[in-house]
Amino acid sequence: MILNDGTLVVTESSNTVEEIREVLSHIIETYFIPNGNPEYDKIRLSQEYNALKECVRFLQIFNPGGIESNNEKKAFWINLYNLLTIHSIVHFQIKLTVWERPNFFFSAEYNIGGYRFSLYDIVHGILRGNRRRWWFFPKPFRGFDPRIRFSLQELDPRIHFALHSGSRSCPGLAVYSPHTIDEDLDAAARRFINNGDRFIYDHQTKVLSCSKIFKWFAQDFGKTKSERLAYIAQFVDDEAIRRDLQDNTSAISVRYLPYDWHLNSSD
Repeated sequence: MILNDGTLVVTESSNTVEEIREVLSHIIETYFIPNGNPEYDKIRLSQEYNALKECVRFLQIFNPGGIESNNEKKAFWINLYNLLTIHSIVHFQIKLTVWERPNFFFSAEYNIGGYRFSLYDIVHGILRGNRRRWWFFPKPFRGFDPRIRFSLQELDPRIHFALHSGSRSCPGLAVYSPHTIDEDLDAAARRFINNGDRFIYDHQTKVLSCSKIFKWFAQDFGKTKSERLAYIAQFVDDEAIRRDLQDNTSAISVRYLPYDWHLNSSD
């Protein structure tokens, strides 16, 4: 289902990229409490939601190929993914978990320059450089799919700490700017990894319990366990834990915490 269809009334030039950042920023500031819990029922009845729907209609005539730099692409597609997540949850009136809507990550789409993009397409087709979700899945963009030209050429694993799927276990929401994208993604990684609910390390047993994101996208963080632990370590605040992850990889066992898909609503 395309969520941004409808007639466009173009009265003046529009900076779609900047407007998306502004709309997302206003929604976060107004309806998300400090630790990240949204109030979706209030969003549904708000002027900010009306602004969201009006803003994303302009994506119909927006050319994503005009975004040239890698930093601009990352910021644009991350912000758009997070906005589409919020839009989908509100539109489908999700109450408990996104799985109330069958195939949630495929079912809502934006028309962007005449091409349809779902949440799945944005993550795996664009931000992950047209990589499979699972080894037995096909690539999102196959054959001569024209959308492949918008894909990022180089995968930045930090995107996984910025993409918000509306669940309690997913990363929190933020707005990303191309001018500060590296600092913003580093900060997102540190917030996620140093969260005691998603990252627990036992020095005595050498057991690391962490988010299933590190299981689902293991190859994005490194080809081997040592490479993955070294990648994680660079964002760990605790010096002793950081040294263990870097120097004692063979002794460390990795376990994955249950992923809570319930909406992170304050209700």
